[in-house]
Amino acid sequence: MSERVIPWQPTVIAGPKQALLVTPETAKMMIKKAKRPLMVVGPIAAEEPIINYAVEISEKWKLPIVTTGDAFKAFNEMGIETKPYGIVEIVNLLKDPDWNGVKSEGQHDLVIFIGCIYYIASQGLSTLKHFAPKLKTLTLCKYFHSNADASFPNMKDAEWFNYLEKMKMD
Repeated sequence: MSERVIPWQPTVIAGPKQALLVTPETAKMMIKKAKRPLMVVGPIAAEEPIINYAVEISEKWKLPIVTTGDAFKAFNEMGIETKPYGIVEIVNLLKDPDWNGVKSEGQHDLVIFIGCIYYIASQGLSTLKHFAPKLKTLTLCKYFHSNADASFPNMKDAEWFNYLEKMKMD
């Protein structure tokens, strides 16, 4: 039997379906395979150097960006086009089978989260896991999110920045 990874907040219990622990290489394969990926950027990513990683990763993979919380202002000041949504609002739209995506080109098949507040992201990921089962979720956060389909492990900033640096490379 495989050992379960402990979420950053141990009270976050994922149930029988827990996230796959991923490396940057595996995360990049998930993005390559996706037809309509979307990046959701939370307020933690509004700070340096995380905002730069989020921008460079989204540009490399041509990901449309949804910003939540204070992230919209930071991206707007940099001249980066994003769609501002509340985290609850975007989660509700993502689980809506009639929603046509942020660019009105069809539903998203992969949502990549970075810089979201842990406890809010955990609840949003749980909602998507149960009510949007065809949608894959990937977190590029420095904490393991057990309710995602795939997540980076718990790590310190230096290791996390190294992982994010690898996400920008081919």
